[in-house]
Amino acid sequence: MQNQHSFKSIPLTVADQQTHIERSEQLLSSTAPGTTPALYWSQAQPEGLVLGFSQKATILNPQATEGMPIYRRRAGGTAVLVGPHLLGLDVVLPANHPLVLADLVESYRWFGESWVRALRLLGVETRVVPPSEAHEQRALAKQEAVREREAVLRRACYASNSSYEVVVGQRKVVGLDMIRRRNGSLLQAGVLLSWESEKLAWLLGHTPMEQDLLRRELPARAVGLDELTKRSVTAGEIIKAFETALFL
Repeated sequence: MQNQHSFKSIPLTVADQQTHIERSEQLLSSTAPGTTPALYWSQAQPEGLVLGFSQKATILNPQATEGMPIYRRRAGGTAVLVGPHLLGLDVVLPANHPLVLADLVESYRWFGESWVRALRLLGVETRVVPPSEAHEQRALAKQEAVREREAVLRRACYASNSSYEVVVGQRKVVGLDMIRRRNGSLLQAGVLLSWESEKLAWLLGHTPMEQDLLRRELPARAVGLDELTKRSVTAGEIIKAFETALFL
């Protein structure tokens, strides 16, 4: 798809999430026509919770989140628990790059398909979610019979699937989002090394009933690579697989 020298890879950075948010913003702000696209790999330390751009902090359980760092990203979506269980990748593309399409949804396709190839190299068979399927799932979630239940579950970003995200069956493995500016695009991926559904149920459930719902349903909405491979997959393995898959 691309010449191997057309991306620069920034080595894995482990830092607090605010550092990653600011680094992503700096990389996007500094890109321009002719700039080499960048891959920025990250993991958060300490653990924290990142809210979507328009998501209200009132979704959080104040008892559970006391003392936990809370961040806000510039992209949409809902809450993501960051920490050693999640590997992040930011891809920064200048506006004139061939992978920056006028169609925002289709701009995710290459990214999701690259992750499918990467995970296959690790022995994990996944697929991307077609836009038609993502649209159908959104419509079903709005039906009166399930609307309240889905609203609680979708407080967690990995509890619903968007176009070209990477899944096993219906369980999300890689979540995607994007920020588009005049000078370029920032595509972001979060790869679940493990799925901390129990912790999210406590963080996002306001009542015992909501926590029970989240505890029961979240395990069916996403899955970590540890469960899929029956071992601990390292960040280094994933980085090597993705950067290999990117140029297949």
